[in-house]
Amino acid sequence: MSYVPLGWTPERLAAATADELLQLDYSTLHLISPMAVSSPSAQDAIFGARIDELTRRERERFKLSPVLPRFRPDTPLPEDDTERAVMQQRMRKWLDDERARYLANPDALAVPLIDTQKVPKPDVDAVVQVVQEAGYDDFGYVLVRLDYTDEDAWTRWNTIFHQYLDRSLEESLGGESIADKLLIVNVGDEDLDGTGWHGAVSYYEDVCANDAVPPGLDTGMILVADAEAVSSLLQPTPDVEPWIWAADVDYDWKIGDQPSLGSSPARHYPGCIRVALSVVLSEFWPLLKRPGGVGRHLWTPDLGVWEGIGV
Repeated sequence: MSYVPLGWTPERLAAATADELLQLDYSTLHLISPMAVSSPSAQDAIFGARIDELTRRERERFKLSPVLPRFRPDTPLPEDDTERAVMQQRMRKWLDDERARYLANPDALAVPLIDTQKVPKPDVDAVVQVVQEAGYDDFGYVLVRLDYTDEDAWTRWNTIFHQYLDRSLEESLGGESIADKLLIVNVGDEDLDGTGWHGAVSYYEDVCANDAVPPGLDTGMILVADAEAVSSLLQPTPDVEPWIWAADVDYDWKIGDQPSLGSSPARHYPGCIRVALSVVLSEFWPLLKRPGGVGRHLWTPDLGVWEGIGV
């Protein structure tokens, strides 16, 4: 039987509006079956709470700092009109995806009604678990090359970059079981030279339009290699891990926007993150593939290079 809020009856629950449900303790809203209410907007309120609860548990599991529940009514949206519209579109897609998962298998709760702290630790690492649970034939990233000044340097960088990825799988529990599924789609075109973030994301959108991005590579972010990223590997700085850019494909990039030099703090989410090569596959990728796992949630104002969970 579906959970019924204290003091309510099944009949009252069936007729509840979204506003009425959102007056309840939000931490219990995910316990209600979405089909126990009649109103589509009320169902959305429950689906949103389920997404938020799953996000909370996953972040707790990965020892990430908490974030505000995305669908809780008092959580503010971005002030910028364009960013707010983009976020609302993404939230609508998350709700639709959660609804589709539920309708495909109503008996399988998207949010298990158990304390995940008591669940035995899986015998595989997160990247392996995500690939296996989703049933991906391929997984990885789309990689866009932005610098074309030195072909030899690019060849060396690309070789070592793939060695980093292979090594991270070798060091992951169960990594050998998914090694042959790793796929990096390299996007290279000299017309991209100097086009910056807008050019990289626009090219990615063209690749998507041609159905060339498998689900396991659809992470909401693309990897971008510019001259600074290449140099971080081939001419490393002491105490700084080699890194690569991860760019948010839903960010409102303007024509002419370029990767910043250095690692000075940003006051607001800049739409991109420097990610250490050692963790870009083993830790960063599975976090992006989890519900609500957008790069914005992994960014902090004083972030230099993202080096993994708890770093």
